[in-house]
Amino acid sequence: MQRFIYGLLLVMLLSACGEKEPEAQVCGGITGKQCPVGQTCIDDPSDTCDPQKGGADCQGICK
Repeated sequence: MQRFIYGLLLVMLLSACGEKEPEAQVCGGITGKQCPVGQTCIDDPSDTCDPQKGGADCQGICK
């Protein structure tokens, strides 16, 4: 019985380690979409749009 419990705990631990972080919500851009209360719209570092270099309509992500 003890082996079963340890095995079950191991499976639960390994499955929890594989969870993905939720994707960030998109904000800003041409629509000016707002973030939920308590979050701020920041530049999305994964795209090539740079608001400092003419990208006035760049989308951001909520953090």
